[in-house]
Amino acid sequence: MADPDVIGAAYLSQLTEGDLRALVHADEVSAAEAEVRLQALRRAPGLLLDVLDRPGASADLLNLASAQDSERFAFISPFLVFAAAIHRVAADLRGSGYVPERTTARLRVPVFDAAQLADYLADPAHRLFLAELLASFARSASGVIVTQTPHGPRRRRWNDLDVGRLAMLLDALPEPDRPPVWRRLGDLALFLAGVFPAAIERALSGRLDPARLARTTGLPALPASGLGPAELFEWLGAGWYRLAAQHVGTAGGAGVSPRAVSPHAVSPHAVSPHAARQHAVTPPAVSPAQPGQVPPARAAVTATAAALRDNAEHFHQARRVLNAAADRYLFPVSIDWLAGPG
Repeated sequence: MADPDVIGAAYLSQLTEGDLRALVHADEVSAAEAEVRLQALRRAPGLLLDVLDRPGASADLLNLASAQDSERFAFISPFLVFAAAIHRVAADLRGSGYVPERTTARLRVPVFDAAQLADYLADPAHRLFLAELLASFARSASGVIVTQTPHGPRRRRWNDLDVGRLAMLLDALPEPDRPPVWRRLGDLALFLAGVFPAAIERALSGRLDPARLARTTGLPALPASGLGPAELFEWLGAGWYRLAAQHVGTAGGAGVSPRAVSPHAVSPHAVSPHAARQHAVTPPAVSPAQPGQVPPARAAVTATAAALRDNAEHFHQARRVLNAAADRYLFPVSIDWLAGPG
């Protein structure tokens, strides 16, 4: 299980000053006391997890306990809202025997897997992963791919809320630079299956061909047995995470942090076969390893690959947690920047 201070530091790096002030209730105490509380969080970032684990704190952040003061938290970041929702669901699951599973738009059936989902969320790294995943879709990315054909340049639009269009980026990149796209495909499969399951049902009844999608993205043939929409996207998403894990650390992808496709991995404007490599993530500068130590870049790649494999292994649990978070805390809350894919 991950070190709470390490995970807390990752939270801290994404929280704004307004987020921190909301967490310590800075508007309710003196400026000196607020500063003491802020410094305590910065010195021991693991405390952030303890704060978010308190049901009252997450309720406040989700405006569940303070509806009469709806403007109080108007300026906190999407990441903090989503972290509060995930921590709140974790607390709910510890005292629950079952979690509803969506079978149709209007029907939920109880599934008695709350203990397994609670075990999954007991690892703070899993809570961080889900909060980061949701926050990464607070704004979508899109662009144009320009490729050369015998008949001249061909322009195709892509965006990271459309699985088929996002997969087109794989054709425009050499294999060493593809891990961020596979990672984002896995993220999108989990996001849609967890938060917008109706969107995947519409896509599967329309132009999306799962067999062709699997083939063009490097996955094996679909399982022979019929899969429902959620199970199908679990299979696809877990497969894309595994592909990203297998290829992270190859020549062009060493040190890549495959969180997002754009703007960090691929230019949102144009990619051609000749220009694709210049749009790849540049590995961060690292200090040389001491004798007998694993080089820092290699250690980072190993950790990234391990995290991606973990995402694949726990895709089902992550999807079920997101279903619960969306049903209980995201859709009931009026958040205008959380919209279904259009």
